[in-house]
Amino acid sequence: MDLNQLKSFVAVAHQGNLTQAAETLHLSQPAVSAQIKAIEKHLNVTLFERNAQGMSLTPSGTALLPRAEMMLQQMHQLDQFALSLADDYAGQLDLGLIHPLPGRKTAALIRHLQHNLPHIQINCHYGLSGDIINAVRKKELHAGFFIGSNPYRNVRERPLETVEYVVAVAESRLPELAAHLPKSLGQTPWLDMSGFSGSHKQMQKLWRELRITPPTPVLCDHPNLLLDMVAAGVGLALVPRQDVNHARARGMAITTLPAYTQAMPLSFVYADEFEQDPMVEALKNSLDAVWAA
Repeated sequence: MDLNQLKSFVAVAHQGNLTQAAETLHLSQPAVSAQIKAIEKHLNVTLFERNAQGMSLTPSGTALLPRAEMMLQQMHQLDQFALSLADDYAGQLDLGLIHPLPGRKTAALIRHLQHNLPHIQINCHYGLSGDIINAVRKKELHAGFFIGSNPYRNVRERPLETVEYVVAVAESRLPELAAHLPKSLGQTPWLDMSGFSGSHKQMQKLWRELRITPPTPVLCDHPNLLLDMVAAGVGLALVPRQDVNHARARGMAITTLPAYTQAMPLSFVYADEFEQDPMVEALKNSLDAVWAA
């Protein structure tokens, strides 16, 4: 049993799907399937049950998984240590950031990391919540931030706080909407972010709860432009309350519909394989210090 077979086993166990596991490993589906068959033949056990939903672990596979995960973590630690032995070693920490992350806390976190990791280059990658956790899942980022419910078994999360989302509306449109709630919400255009955003999934959930089907939304992934369009009366939007507060402080004629406030969890996420990575450990320590303060 070699390391690549072990990686394939853990990836399929986490994803429950050959195609998604292959994507994570940057391999073809047949290659991953062959590695699973090879490890099963070597151990003379069946590790997965194939079904219509994908692949689920057998009792033997369930017993093997924690030991396999531990070995991959140890191999990652060994790789990082070996790299650090080079005379020209320059470590890099790739961190994924998202819009709802509080700006002051983000700045304090980076400052804390500079102090604890003075010889490490910190690379901040900004993106939508779904893009960030997907990059973390595929280990393209060491860690990042995510808003919503974590869908991946191979991604660990640490809850940080709850972000309050509100339905933002132009003040000029409030009277006509308030007169016929919630029916009026289904007759009014909405401004939506793409499917990789946390607000998109929450908006769809809200629509289902209210049993409304609004007109085709305008898609916009730029937070500031989204609020500009709300203020102009283009449509409604589900946005963090802090964004509305900042917009109102700048004089924008925006208000909210209090009855439809949504609470969404903000979490720190990292790949299971990076559990004992020194840079991720430093990140977790800095998070504890910043969020406790």
